[in-house]
Amino acid sequence: MDHKSSLTSLPKGRGRPAITTEQREEMRARIAGEAQRLFQTEGYSQVSMRRISKEIGCAPMTLYKYYKAKIDILRTLWGNVFKDVFDRLDAIHVDDSSSTERLTAISLAYVQYWIDNQEKYRLVFMADGISQSEVNIFVDNPEIGMRFQIFLHTLSAVHEHKLTPEQLKQKQDALICFLHGIAHNNVTISGYAWSKPKELVAIAVGAISAR
Repeated sequence: MDHKSSLTSLPKGRGRPAITTEQREEMRARIAGEAQRLFQTEGYSQVSMRRISKEIGCAPMTLYKYYKAKIDILRTLWGNVFKDVFDRLDAIHVDDSSSTERLTAISLAYVQYWIDNQEKYRLVFMADGISQSEVNIFVDNPEIGMRFQIFLHTLSAVHEHKLTPEQLKQKQDALICFLHGIAHNNVTISGYAWSKPKELVAIAVGAISAR
């Protein structure tokens, strides 16, 4: 059988082989990585799916097979950043068995992460052209909420598990506001001689831990 006849003998309707799960995840990661570079250098609102596809070297429609919209890429990047943050916090061990010492350690690590990774801070908290509803979908993600409970659980231990759920939430929310404020000011107003993050975190934890 010659080459031509061998081609015509192939089953009709046979297309490209299906990509594997591993190949799909590799492509998603590649798209996210390129998008992150563009978002950070040019701004989220200035980058289109067409632009991302051009940098990747594929047709725009190919991109939509992996992400339904540009915001879905950004949410993936946010998820990656928060996973990195909380994986680091989970790995923190303190010699002192005091719950207050642990709360101080994870709080300082949280603040320091954003100060040391300012581009990631801007990507998560300062991306332009995003609606509140688009942010809410990410914030309401149960997986993200579960990771923030490291503060809730540690605060509960600090107060010997005597707080009501409402009191505990208030203290957690106040602490996170403190920590984001410290990080935000260091990232966005770096020209001011702020007190050291370690000192500010100690004050914040002291206030939240007071009975």
